[in-house]
Amino acid sequence: MKEKYIPSEAEKRETKKAEGMLSEEQRESSEIRAKYHEQVQPPWESFVEENIDENFERKPPTPEQVKDIDQRVVGLGEIFKDSNLNWHLDGAINISLLNGKDKEGKTKYIGNHKDIDISVEKEELAQLESQLLKKGYGFFLSRTDEETKNKVLTRVNHEDFLNASPENRQVGAIDKDGKIRTNTPINFLDVHIMKRNADGLPLGYSDVVIPEKWAKPYPIEFQGEQVNISHPGKVLYYKMHSGRNYDTTDVYRLIETGKVTIEDVDDVEKAFESEFSADIERGRKMIEPVVEKLTPEMGSDQIFESLLQQPEFKKSAEQMKDLLHEFAQKIYESDDKSIDAITNIAIGLFKLEERNNTKREEIKTIRRKLEDANKIKQIMEELK
Repeated sequence: MKEKYIPSEAEKRETKKAEGMLSEEQRESSEIRAKYHEQVQPPWESFVEENIDENFERKPPTPEQVKDIDQRVVGLGEIFKDSNLNWHLDGAINISLLNGKDKEGKTKYIGNHKDIDISVEKEELAQLESQLLKKGYGFFLSRTDEETKNKVLTRVNHEDFLNASPENRQVGAIDKDGKIRTNTPINFLDVHIMKRNADGLPLGYSDVVIPEKWAKPYPIEFQGEQVNISHPGKVLYYKMHSGRNYDTTDVYRLIETGKVTIEDVDDVEKAFESEFSADIERGRKMIEPVVEKLTPEMGSDQIFESLLQQPEFKKSAEQMKDLLHEFAQKIYESDDKSIDAITNIAIGLFKLEERNNTKREEIKTIRRKLEDANKIKQIMEELK
């Protein structure tokens, strides 16, 4: 049985002092969070099994699923109505909304969009927390119970939400007491916090600068509500990073919308090339302290231990143990123990350039498909 935590008198005084500095709204939010601080939900259902076919393509949505998606998109517009926050949709639902409407005026969904993901600005998290609370939503951090596989959701404020690991962040629908509701069109939201550098420029993977237009919302009208979608270039960029088997087919469906341009492909290519350089530089900095400590007397086991002293290597030591041992052996055997030589060993061993070249080929394929689509479009227009 877990021992009940009893705060000290000093902690009680500090808490009371902090509460005295809160606004009425913040105090109410704090009290609600405390009432249902930790809540348990059943395990999330598998999306892939029900919605992706054997060819790694999304199955056409059923009429019931279309109705549910419509309600979620409308619900999202209602949540952010009159908020003036910089938010926009993430993920494949953008592809469907870029896809236009059929002859009956219905959105041409490329599949079932069960989850709703959004991007928000880091500097607007406090405002977002307030807006969500007004609309019956709150910030949570989720974890999976190893024994039951249930989801354990812990209620937090915007500061704890910001400092948490991205995969643990969750927005959940709540009642007036802070208890999680599951009877709304949108029960949960995944939130991605947009990072910016010291100059205020948006950052992508490996903290490389990405186009400002990717960080902007693009409003559309959806059944009477304003909904912000992502720039097509951003959708392409993040889809290419996801790595799931159906992301490739999603990319092709994105091209079919006619909203992606050659300029977008150029932007994505530039971002990936920046990442390749940043990753090699990051690797070099990880290796540098090890190289500086090398002595002629050190064996491969000592070099391995030196590698494990670096936080990044230590973090992945269990999964990469054999590879790190091999790296240590190659360093030991190398006649040239300069930082450049050891970095090149790492690039080859960890197959960095091989992976980069694979991604370059993917971008070339996307460019060709887009060019072919543009040619067909031009021919069709000339035949009109």
